[in-house]
Amino acid sequence: MSSHAALGVVRSGVAVLKGTGVRINHISPGQIDVGVDLKNFDMRGMTAQLPPASLQSIESQRANIGLERAGLPTEVARVVGFLASGFSSYITGANLVVDGGAS
Repeated sequence: MSSHAALGVVRSGVAVLKGTGVRINHISPGQIDVGVDLKNFDMRGMTAQLPPASLQSIESQRANIGLERAGLPTEVARVVGFLASGFSSYITGANLVVDGGAS
């Protein structure tokens, strides 16, 4: 499912879940360095997006990402924890972009 389609599911889910107390949100992560070595990865078909962090040079990350580096899985996990906590009790139908300023 594309990110845009998932966001549509979230938005329609808000209407369906109205009155139940269930909140539904979407997280759009940017480039996340998951520590997988992809040095011999076949890049064909990847022209529409940035390559994985392990294939991208530090200079390219600095040029394309506002925080000048790929994100870490723990940084996305903190956003998930925030949405699961009571601190986000009035947030529903939202798209939280976690991309270090790349978008």
